[in-house]
Amino acid sequence: MKTAALAPQAEPLASRLLAGRGDLIVNNILLVALILLIAFFASQSPAFLSVSNFKVILTNYAAIGVVAAVMTPLVIAGHVDLSVGSNIAFSGMVTALAITSWGVPPAVAFGVGVATGAAVGLVNGLLNGVLRFNPIIVTLGMLGLLRGVTLLVNSTEVYGLGDTFFWIGNGDLLGIPVLLWFVCGAFALAGLFTSATVWGRHIYAIGINPQAAFLAALPVRGLLVALYVAAGAAAGLAGVMLVGRLDGASPGSLGLQMELQALTIILLGGVAFAGGRGRVMGVVTAWVFLGVMDNGLTLLNVPPFVQLVASGLALVFAASLDALGSFITTRGARRKLVAERLAK
Repeated sequence: MKTAALAPQAEPLASRLLAGRGDLIVNNILLVALILLIAFFASQSPAFLSVSNFKVILTNYAAIGVVAAVMTPLVIAGHVDLSVGSNIAFSGMVTALAITSWGVPPAVAFGVGVATGAAVGLVNGLLNGVLRFNPIIVTLGMLGLLRGVTLLVNSTEVYGLGDTFFWIGNGDLLGIPVLLWFVCGAFALAGLFTSATVWGRHIYAIGINPQAAFLAALPVRGLLVALYVAAGAAAGLAGVMLVGRLDGASPGSLGLQMELQALTIILLGGVAFAGGRGRVMGVVTAWVFLGVMDNGLTLLNVPPFVQLVASGLALVFAASLDALGSFITTRGARRKLVAERLAK
């Protein structure tokens, strides 16, 4: 009788521990790997631990950080946007042309770049969220389409965007690089959205079972469209940030393979590719991890093709963490079910 009386009180705490165990273990593994990576590069290069070098790491990875942060809720909801790399190029080129060819003021050009990305996200959202097309196929198609449209709009490099955009890409605000304000804001908003809003709780339900979420009267289609628009707007902002950083736009190379980088960061951060699991804090750790890895390999004069191998291994590592998190979560759910049956 005492055991039966204690079971209902102990069950909620046990349920919470089992539900969060997968995320906790995956994030701790990544954090330990990050510490070991920093220790290794610090022992090999005296310039690695300098403040200026860490500023370089974070600013160079700021644009992809913005995309990964905002795309995290979309992946938690069980969807993905593989067109963000080409969206970055398209939005960045539109921004650069708005300044150099159309005579648009810098503030308006900034808004045009973000709005261009958001418009692409709206198309993806309508196709995938409302019409229920396959998001991988649709966004892969959009990846090629946008890259081709970018080259059709302007096939040559555009440079010289003026002082305002150079400040956005290379200047400081209150002693902190402007790009870091953008990426910190993106991670903060994504974290608040997923953990402190009712819509954030809804996206976990959609990622676990979209049909059940729809039958429970959750705004599945509206939320998915909003998430795609947000991911597109983040890609547009990343395009603005990159053209400011480079003081120009190259249609063939801008944003190239950044969709794979963003997806690697998200998966490495413990977000399940199938949806329903993940935390923004883990994505922050993964973002720093990849930035440290690329910077450390560059300081050690490692050839670029070896860096590509390292990036590929990071994606495989992310897949292994995804599988580990799914295994632990599934095992925890089974234990919870057994405990509930025994308590009856």
